[in-house]
Amino acid sequence: MTAFVPPLEFGNRAFYGQQCEDGSVVVIDSPRELDRSDVPVDPPRDVVVHAAYMAAPVATQLLRRGFRGFIGVDAGIGRNAAGIGGLPLADQYFVPAAAVSVYSCDMCVGASVWADGVISSANATAAALGVQPGQGTAEAAAVMLRAPIGQTRDLQGSLSDHDFALRLGPHGGVFGCWSMSLVHGERARDVFCVGTPVDTTMTIYVHRHGIRPAGIIGSDGGFGRHRMAVAGLPILQAMGIACAAVSHLSADLGDPRSIYNDGRISLVNDQARDAGVALGMSSVDAADRLLARLGTCKNAEEQSTPD
Repeated sequence: MTAFVPPLEFGNRAFYGQQCEDGSVVVIDSPRELDRSDVPVDPPRDVVVHAAYMAAPVATQLLRRGFRGFIGVDAGIGRNAAGIGGLPLADQYFVPAAAVSVYSCDMCVGASVWADGVISSANATAAALGVQPGQGTAEAAAVMLRAPIGQTRDLQGSLSDHDFALRLGPHGGVFGCWSMSLVHGERARDVFCVGTPVDTTMTIYVHRHGIRPAGIIGSDGGFGRHRMAVAGLPILQAMGIACAAVSHLSADLGDPRSIYNDGRISLVNDQARDAGVALGMSSVDAADRLLARLGTCKNAEEQSTPD
């Protein structure tokens, strides 16, 4: 592995997009960084605009905190509209939620979502307030400040907030998680199927938590403007980590089981290509190739060890 450090500016670059007596719009790169926000956050009074995908697991976290409303990125919407799966979930609690097109702004850059984002989808609660496709992010967020004050919830997500085994093998295993922020430790024997796009903020958690896995497979998130939804592949390549993306049309965003069982590879970095991962390959086969590469490397190390 190399000592390359990813661009750590992605993640927590929070600022107020709007402030009023009754609440604020907090803009941040990643919703997982809200505890590190550069500006104070008061969820029941505030609307949050973030630059991550808007699948159901993300909405679960925001609903637990009790935000007044929220806007994220649609990650190409994808199969079964899973990239915006958080919107109907928020409707169940009468919380306004919307997503901007991944092609209108730079994913993982909160300032771009705020300045450039164009709403592609809104839930029924947001639409009732006046949020609609074609609006800019700032206009939609201002409308959401008309919503009732939010409330915290003891909400159980459909996925656990830690990684879990998808398949175990003799030298390592395939594990799933909806975000790499949930994984800790080197995990050198494991391959991870993650529900997120393989974007820049994902690489920060890999670096911050000391994760150096045999490989990572995520979604391409529709590639997005400036290919920011897959900008993590070359970063992980520089870190010496194999990474591949599956088409957002082949597997459900946010669901690591679907990424593993249904995904078809749409993009690979050099390490994944060297392991035999190819475009169009199933994610199951790709994970097997990455684990096989691990076994080959392990055997080579054993053979090179002097008696």
